[in-house]
Amino acid sequence: MSAMSGDLTRRIPAGRPIRAAWSRRALLWPAEALDAAPPSFRRFAVAGLLAAAAVAGAVVGGSSFVSHLPGAWFFGTPGGPLGSVSTGASRAPALAILGVYGGLGALVVIWWRFLRALRAHPGMPVGQVARVVAAWAAPFAVAPPLFSRDVYSYAGQGALVTFHINPYHYGPGVLGATPFNLLAGPLWANTPSPYGPTFLSLDGLVTQLSGHQVLADLVLLRLLSVVGVALVVAGLPVLARSVGRDAGLAVALGAGSPVVLATIIGGAHNDGLMVGLLVAGLAAWKRWGPVPGIVLCALAAGVKAPAALGIVLIGWNWAGHDAGVVRRGARTLLGLGIAGTVLAVLSAVSGVGWGWVVSLTAGDTIWTGVTPVDAVTRVAAGLLHLAGATTSTASVRTVVALTAVTVAMVAGTWLLWHSPRIGPIRALGLALLVLALLSPVLWSWYLTWGLVVLAPVAGDRLRRGLIWLSVAETIIGASSVLGLLRSLGHDGPLADSLAVLGVAGFVLLATRARYDSHPVSWAGRKPMHRRLPTAVHRPQA
Repeated sequence: MSAMSGDLTRRIPAGRPIRAAWSRRALLWPAEALDAAPPSFRRFAVAGLLAAAAVAGAVVGGSSFVSHLPGAWFFGTPGGPLGSVSTGASRAPALAILGVYGGLGALVVIWWRFLRALRAHPGMPVGQVARVVAAWAAPFAVAPPLFSRDVYSYAGQGALVTFHINPYHYGPGVLGATPFNLLAGPLWANTPSPYGPTFLSLDGLVTQLSGHQVLADLVLLRLLSVVGVALVVAGLPVLARSVGRDAGLAVALGAGSPVVLATIIGGAHNDGLMVGLLVAGLAAWKRWGPVPGIVLCALAAGVKAPAALGIVLIGWNWAGHDAGVVRRGARTLLGLGIAGTVLAVLSAVSGVGWGWVVSLTAGDTIWTGVTPVDAVTRVAAGLLHLAGATTSTASVRTVVALTAVTVAMVAGTWLLWHSPRIGPIRALGLALLVLALLSPVLWSWYLTWGLVVLAPVAGDRLRRGLIWLSVAETIIGASSVLGLLRSLGHDGPLADSLAVLGVAGFVLLATRARYDSHPVSWAGRKPMHRRLPTAVHRPQA
């Protein structure tokens, strides 16, 4: 070790965060220390903001990315108050593909590099990480509802509640030729609501607050998804610290994930409210005890049923790590009783009753083409047909779906049973992830159930898995894969080539950009890219 590096080791006490010493001694450090510079939050925020803003190119992408029915949003659709820049084409033009996939690809890279920077510099302030996530989320919060028309269905169901029409018996189609029905589209017009009383109560409330104006209703529904992500940001640090993990990294991994930003906030899905209440319930359990946690998890289950696993988890671990099976079972039943009381009160106050229990599988007959159940169905049906069987593909899918749900139930039960050993939060996150992957229908936002819950407890290997899942579902969730392939062949080879090269350029630019904080040395010399001694660039925890 050189004399200069040895002097550095003596001047920086072991265990002191580099960023604290950096701010005081930036002019004293030699150029070699620049490799240990902490990340620049402002640069990450601006870069991600620009990438997310590029996704606003979806408004010229035809129905591949957003709805172009009249009045579907304040801008970018026919009849919008700010005029129209839309196209009614079912295929996305090359410019839209460039903006959407280039922006998403760049955001994925920026997020990944942000995670690496936080991993290399633990202990970064949670507030600063949250502001970066907020900057990335801003374009998605003002864009038209992206990649899905579910929020229009929510608006229609809220209108049903205000008219005292039970949404568990009827779909928005009974409203007739109103925006609340027409915007939802024919797919869900006659489909009962699968959502619980928590969401439908809020849904009816925002419809009343909007004065039955559909655009104001959509804005308030988007705000509910933003509130859900805000609850995630507030709860993840509590869960991370409870297991000795870095809180800032947990927030960036969970709330800053592109699949959360694009599908939960951009798509305004109520899964965000469900996950937010679930994380809040888990955090309340860690901080104030089981009863507040169970109440919040019950509210989350009143949005969507999978959150009920959080109730079972808290009940099973209520009695302590060394409790026996009988005591655990008794506390679990007590927890379910508390949750049932909360849901019964909500069902009575909202006036919708318990019909949601029998309408949970309302959308399970849809084929998305990219789910494990559908993939296995196609392979199995093909093999049966080659063998000369006359079994219909629909029948094969029914068997595969039932098998997958059974496997998910068995796996979830095993995980929750062994949660004291596995770790309660980890077991719940894995159970939610398995449930989403093996569901008859898998939409990208379903994976946020497990991805967000696992964020505060993920080690290096699990974190890599969550990142890969997030990246895959961010790209898959943006549009129909088949529709994208058709779109690429629609504008001609030159436009398609430019779009593909443009997307690659977006990603390359995000990959090569500099996001670290490199102060200029007093001598104005170029930094010598030599690593600091271990005692300097690897402080003790």
